[in-house]
Amino acid sequence: MLTLDEPAIDWSELFGADRAVEIEIGCGKGAFLLDYARAHPEINLLGMENQPRWARWIERRLERTPLANARVLCVDAALVVTHFVRDASVRAYHVYFPDPWWKRRHHKRRLVSGAFAAALFRTLEPRGIVHLATDVAARFASMREEFAALPFERREFPTPTPEGRPLTNFERKYRREGRPFFAIAAIKS
Repeated sequence: MLTLDEPAIDWSELFGADRAVEIEIGCGKGAFLLDYARAHPEINLLGMENQPRWARWIERRLERTPLANARVLCVDAALVVTHFVRDASVRAYHVYFPDPWWKRRHHKRRLVSGAFAAALFRTLEPRGIVHLATDVAARFASMREEFAALPFERREFPTPTPEGRPLTNFERKYRREGRPFFAIAAIKS
């Protein structure tokens, strides 16, 4: 268990290999995490999931079909990124369909805030990228505003899933239902 007095995460130690690091935040059952790690053995992919049952689910899947480049941690991603990820040490973040926390009194729990966007920016390598997707138009607008306040180059995609990227469980479900969703890629200048 991480504590606030521990040093930053050593990616080579965590993965046992010195490769570029990408992080999926809120990996749920791990559909994207596992497919992406399998398709990209040249990177280390860390999944951060705050729900213990889903983190255990992914761990069991990794035990059945080990991937040397994939790990999952049951953590508060905002806390870890803010306090334990070194500056300029992550190539990409994947943040797909974060909980919108509908009730006004829960808005403070929303993952994507100005402070969190700043932490992502700080920890990205030069030309690093944050991939965001949501099905909530109002949340998408506010996430765009948070990222617009930082020196990111923004690129919105008319098709939320770029060619060749594995789908998340939510993307599969929403496509079947014909629901719209929105995506953005923010590249560190």
